[in-house]
Amino acid sequence: MTTKTKCINLSFAPLNLTTRHPFGISYGTSSQTLNVQVQLELDGLIGLGEAAPASYHGESRETVMAVLAKFQAHQEELLGNSAHAIHAVSTRLDKMIAGHSAAKAAIEMAMHDLAGKMSNLPTWKMLGLADDLTENPAPMTDFTIGIDNLEMIEKKTEEAVAAGHKMLKVKLGTSYDRQIIEKVRKVAPNLPLRVDANGGWSVKQAVDCARFLHEHQVEFIEQPLPKFALKEDFQFVKDHSPVPIFADESVCKASDVARLAGAIDGVVVKLAKSGGLLEAMRVIATARAHGLRIMFGMMIESSIGVTAAAQLSSLCDYLDLDGALLLKDDPYEGALWQDGYLRLSEKPGLGVSLKA
Repeated sequence: MTTKTKCINLSFAPLNLTTRHPFGISYGTSSQTLNVQVQLELDGLIGLGEAAPASYHGESRETVMAVLAKFQAHQEELLGNSAHAIHAVSTRLDKMIAGHSAAKAAIEMAMHDLAGKMSNLPTWKMLGLADDLTENPAPMTDFTIGIDNLEMIEKKTEEAVAAGHKMLKVKLGTSYDRQIIEKVRKVAPNLPLRVDANGGWSVKQAVDCARFLHEHQVEFIEQPLPKFALKEDFQFVKDHSPVPIFADESVCKASDVARLAGAIDGVVVKLAKSGGLLEAMRVIATARAHGLRIMFGMMIESSIGVTAAAQLSSLCDYLDLDGALLLKDDPYEGALWQDGYLRLSEKPGLGVSLKA
């Protein structure tokens, strides 16, 4: 009589996250983020993952839950019985359902967490990044000031400076963008500053704003144009901007990098839009091959998503991994923020656990 091999078991549940302040971007403002927490269990060990869907990438909590339910119904054939078969699992998920990157990212980060725990190694070591983390430390992460009224912009900036943040990112895409920057610079005249328009400008607005932002020592601009803007439009903005231009919403997969190469200066990588760490590393490698700079970013996420992204931080030039720092109450603990830097631990897997 043969014994049936136990397969990885998938479970998931809603994860409601509330921000300290209403968080505004050009797409809208919200105080609550509706994510999904994923668990993969095998041999008594549990891997954690987090889906952070965004409507502008065609996902919501409802779509994530529906996709995960479909995967759960076929978990034996999809997930198999080896936590280390991450590439094979990712391939099978893609064959079953196209797109839905946030849902797939949650499963893949849980696979990395589970594999690390089974091997008793942190994920960053399993990915061969041990030397990078010691010899080439990860860059400092910025802290984001979301869109708000001017009084709150000033208050949020004051809070960020008082908390010890040494680098800021400001969300723009409003009718009063210049006043926002002036308020931030009033409080933090010398801190490194980045700007993210989240696709909120036309080509003309982008060029005009870039000149103004250059005068206020802004390092670079993320996603000045809408997600589906043409390469020629990005090229025009890049050619007429004194500030480097990075693509975020327009770049999800490695193929998107190749499509826009030459028309941008850098790319923003996120697990929720790449579908996980494996494709994120392909995006990074493709960007490097085209001579582009790399920022690793995230949605509003708990320490699960933050810590998963931080595993690849040593591969990047810039970090925007402040999602958990924006929360009123992060239910998990993982990568530790210290004086502007996110410190990974030697714990196996992602190194994330539920707060006591």
